Amino acid sequence: MIIPPDYQITPDIWELLVKIDSQRLLFQTLTIPAIIKEKIQRVGYLKSSLYSARIEGNPLSMEDFSNTHDRLKKREVNNLLNTASWIDRNIKTQQLLDRPLILKIHDLVMKDISERGFRKEMGAIFNQAGVAVYLPPPPEKILPLIDRLLYYLNAPTEKFPLIKGLIGHLVFEKIHPFIDGNGRTGRLLINLILKTANYLLPFSIPFEEYLDNHKSDYYWFLDIGLKQTEDYLVFMLKGYLVQSIKIKEQIEGEMNKKPLLLLPPRQEEIYHLIQDHRIVSFDFIRRRFLKVPARTLRYDLKKLADAGYISKIGVTKNSYYTARK
Repeated sequence: MIIPPDYQITPDIWELLVKIDSQRLLFQTLTIPAIIKEKIQRVGYLKSSLYSARIEGNPLSMEDFSNTHDRLKKREVNNLLNTASWIDRNIKTQQLLDRPLILKIHDLVMKDISERGFRKEMGAIFNQAGVAVYLPPPPEKILPLIDRLLYYLNAPTEKFPLIKGLIGHLVFEKIHPFIDGNGRTGRLLINLILKTANYLLPFSIPFEEYLDNHKSDYYWFLDIGLKQTEDYLVFMLKGYLVQSIKIKEQIEGEMNKKPLLLLPPRQEEIYHLIQDHRIVSFDFIRRRFLKVPARTLRYDLKKLADAGYISKIGVTKNSYYTARK
């Protein structure tokens, strides 16, 4: 395996890099209220984690994540959330990557789910029909290959951080160093590399949403990536650009919601729930927030009513609520 694979910065790749960098510079110049910035970051982390898990077969969506009773499926997503948060808190600019760090990321991703540590047996990647479509290197070659990958990632040779991150992801998936969790760990590796290069946008870009929505293409370009690396890079860069533009549109949408700027996240969510369904009962709201005490929900509803966002119909426990704005 050649690490890194041979590739050129083609005109298409260059154009995408310029467009992505212009988005990054735009975000840096925007004056965004803290409450909006916090919401977009929180939703971005959740989307990244949910869609990364969905790529691997986890069925949870944004809508049912809070209410699911499937502990394993929820743990998979929470582990990804916790790992992304750990990277954000602990990884420093110009930090060198090493084996213990790769193992740490995998440990966090697979906590209480499956075996951790580099694999000690042969593995295979299967398609949905159960046919082996890729045989990764044998166990004795994993550490030498990981070391060669780390050498590339730590070297100053590649001047475009995003290219380095995407190449790192591609090679990592081809090494397939773990029994399970390679995809989830490998996608987090992209952000890890961008963080060390100080290239991250002010918000978490839910790149994984694009990959899940184009899963067949994603797997195809991973499959051919070592031989047709420029095609792989164009696909991945397009996805990153699409998600960056979505974040910009989300910011614009949030900035236009002036009446809601000062609402705490849960109260805003309750307001939109009532607005979407026109008229709802307290029990309906309670079912959407099972972990929130009833007393707290009643307090939230009172604050929304006092601020003029909703109206209460009735005076008993069987009251209903409707949106006013």
